[in-house]
Amino acid sequence: MRPQIPPPPTPKSLPMATRSPPPQRRPTSPPALIDDLMREIFLRVRGDDPASLVRSAACCWSWHRMLSHPDFAVDYRKFHGAAPMLGFLYNETHLTNHSTSYGQLRWYSSHFVSTATFRPPACRDRRKWRVLDSRHGLVLFDTPTRGEDFVVYDLVTGEHWEIRADPSCHYFMWWPDHDDDLHDCLRCNATVLCAKDRCDHLDCRGGPFRVAFVGCDYRRDAAHAAVYSSEACEWTAVTSVEHEHYIHYRGHRAVVGDKIYVPCMESDSLIVYNMGEQELSVINPPFVVHQITLMGVEDGMLLFASVVKPTLLLWSMEAGPGGAARWARHRVIELESLLPTSVPALLDNSSMRLVGFAEGLGVIFLSTKAGLYTIELSSRQSKRVHESQCMEKVMPYTSFYTGEWGPLLSSHEASPAVGGGTVI
Repeated sequence: MRPQIPPPPTPKSLPMATRSPPPQRRPTSPPALIDDLMREIFLRVRGDDPASLVRSAACCWSWHRMLSHPDFAVDYRKFHGAAPMLGFLYNETHLTNHSTSYGQLRWYSSHFVSTATFRPPACRDRRKWRVLDSRHGLVLFDTPTRGEDFVVYDLVTGEHWEIRADPSCHYFMWWPDHDDDLHDCLRCNATVLCAKDRCDHLDCRGGPFRVAFVGCDYRRDAAHAAVYSSEACEWTAVTSVEHEHYIHYRGHRAVVGDKIYVPCMESDSLIVYNMGEQELSVINPPFVVHQITLMGVEDGMLLFASVVKPTLLLWSMEAGPGGAARWARHRVIELESLLPTSVPALLDNSSMRLVGFAEGLGVIFLSTKAGLYTIELSSRQSKRVHESQCMEKVMPYTSFYTGEWGPLLSSHEASPAVGGGTVI
């Protein structure tokens, strides 16, 4: 018979001197964030969501230094390619209390509508200014109530330049019109564009620019053009070509290299102004479609559009030498599948107007009885961006919003409604 072995004593029966104290856990700190990893994350923030970068810069000094470094701004633009759309501009017509034998006098104001998560301080409405064009991060305004005739604005940095028209250009820029108070006598098509040599327009902020004006003399059958250079601070000589149709001064223009394409009001022909050679010529599209509209440039070719039935018809046209032009591509987009079917007014073809195009992003602005819609050509998605039904022309504003924001912002200062800091 085996002897019975007593069970081991429980911990409670051990003498106090033999007890081991429970191990003490040391407080652990979260792993340090790797700067290179965070930089890669910040590079992938959407271009139309700059508020996220502003808030991140306000979190800590490390992120602030990273996001405000000039190299980050350069790499951010290269990573995203085409500049994002921060918003769009349009003009509104106002009637005064004064009237003449021709009717009530009118004046204009320009408005900015933000489509991004952050609104730069200079992106605001301007009374008695009329926006004429927007391209390469610049906006051209007609400012007859100021000492100068025009102002070019960088809406991100707030930097602006004043321009006085050359007296030799007045006869094709302004027509005598007693029916309007301030702006409507301007009868030329104006274009602002970057003039930096071989620029990819990803980082052309603060560089030289040109402003081209193409118009016609209401007394003569000819088109005229001239260019203002910010580098020389002077105008070129006026270039002319015989042409029997009026220039569409409110129409969309297109820029391909040194050439500007401007539509006419009474025909489908285009006036081509070669700024480098200072030559004017006329080309005719190889097709005739009811109410076809020159929208801009896509993949280096002219983009035309028309709304029928309601279907969006798109053409791309490549202009060749000697005024020749050839059809390049044709697309059809059914609007009924893109617009909300709960609003029957959207399908009213007579009320639909093509009023704008964001080059590089493939976004068309469509005005309807239910408001203003954007249509992304690549994704075939639509979005209502404004309630107005009477916009004649929309000019998208595309630019990167990255830079240094000075002292760290508090949480409420970093909200999208508040702008702050100096942007590079």
